Amino acid sequence: EIGTEEIPHWMIPSALSQLQKLDLFGATVRVDATPRRLVVRASNVPERTEDREQVVKGPPITSGDKAAEGFAKKQGADPSALRKAGNYYELVKKIPGQSTVDLLSKSLPEAILGLQWPKTMYWTGGKTGPRFIRPIRWIVALLDNQIISFEIAGVKSGNVTRGHRTFGSASIPVTF
Repeated sequence: EIGTEEIPHWMIPSALSQLQKLDLFGATVRVDATPRRLVVRASNVPERTEDREQVVKGPPITSGDKAAEGFAKKQGADPSALRKAGNYYELVKKIPGQSTVDLLSKSLPEAILGLQWPKTMYWTGGKTGPRFIRPIRWIVALLDNQIISFEIAGVKSGNVTRGHRTFGSASIPVTF
């Protein structure tokens, strides 16, 4: 949940369609909004990404053994791990899966600030600070009951939302 000052109603549908396209590791995504909040809910988010293999193309075979050894060293592999594919050496690297919480901590700030708006504003840091449609006042970011920790312009993510500005509670804990 991204809590902001009032967003003009005619700008919300575009934001929701952009949020619907977020890559959340194959999860089913639902979006919702009010003038003061944009919400993304995802179900079936994996705890970790799967291990995978990556094929890295190396030097041409005609470059010789020294080039192959240098390529293997640069990739952190033993030269015996290289295989020949066509006229080139190649290496199959095993890439272990990562924690989804860690990946989201890195990607969500960029995804939030990457939303396209007809007009944006600075609210901290002058002309060098981040831009968004309206000042962000709070961020709720959870995977199950675990907080996905990150910060945008001094606003830290957490598990506390806000109620109605006049009639609601100033802070409401959110749980899974």
